[in-house]
Amino acid sequence: MSNYGGGLLAGVAINGIPLGLIHPGKVYWVSNATAPAQLNGASLGSDTGATPGTFMRPFSTVDYAIGRCTASRGDVIVVKPGHAETFTTAAAIVSDVAGVAIVGLGTGSLRPTFTANIGATGVEADATWSVTAANLSFYNLLFVANVDSATPLTTFFNVAATADGLTFDNIELRDTSATSTFITGITLASGVDNLTIANSKFSNASTVGGAMVTGVAHDQLYISNSSFYQNGVQASVVGQIVTSGNATNVLIKDSYFRNFVDGAVLIDFNGAANGGLIANCYLSSNDAADATTAGVDFTGGHSFEVYVAGDADSFAIAGGGAAIYNNA
Repeated sequence: MSNYGGGLLAGVAINGIPLGLIHPGKVYWVSNATAPAQLNGASLGSDTGATPGTFMRPFSTVDYAIGRCTASRGDVIVVKPGHAETFTTAAAIVSDVAGVAIVGLGTGSLRPTFTANIGATGVEADATWSVTAANLSFYNLLFVANVDSATPLTTFFNVAATADGLTFDNIELRDTSATSTFITGITLASGVDNLTIANSKFSNASTVGGAMVTGVAHDQLYISNSSFYQNGVQASVVGQIVTSGNATNVLIKDSYFRNFVDGAVLIDFNGAANGGLIANCYLSSNDAADATTAGVDFTGGHSFEVYVAGDADSFAIAGGGAAIYNNA
């Protein structure tokens, strides 16, 4: 066990995950593994006052670790590989301390996994992660909806107006099957701005699925190198990224969108005075009626090199109302 009190000028990577350790805050460790680390003095994770939240003596839940953090100090919560939590109630986990980064270790199925599950008391539609503080970040974490589509999860993340500066990097949000799903991935309250989504995956297999990200109006929306897949046959046109008001200072680039509905609008900003740029993105729908002609609603903004396939065997370019050309 080594402790570098002065930090590491060039940073450090664990399992290929870069961790910037030059920061003024504390590092808390979380693990609910059934066996402790194979080191003398190591113990199982525990949420008690006597547990310091160190590598050797970690906390057992992320919510408890959040409560130990100090706002805007730059605290980091490091979640060990294989950690898993399941919740069935509204605001079961609350990110309410500003400036905290939650970093997961591990790859594939070993990533820390947080599952919104079917509640025994019928509260499954309210099983949510609440985000209420500003300048938070989530890195290398897996979020799973395992909720019956008869009463699907309304939203996985409820983001309050006080949660400006939220970042999701290298995360995955998905359901477990077409009958165990969610409606919305991230719901943004009116007034929350500066959302960043990078290097991430969103997927939903059900017919009840709605937007992956939805809000009222939003400023400084940044999405890059991410994928948004609605793999169920939707009953109506529902975009992947949706606002009911203006989206301004937008940059969406190098990303991929797919759904199954005629007349698809995959990026749908419903204001009349949007602003920003969508570039180098690929949009696809299973559009049997060839009704998709643009795929983007972005009045006031600009789109460059945004390609739309309105059917399984078609290709086109969106922006300026380009037509759909069918390969059949």
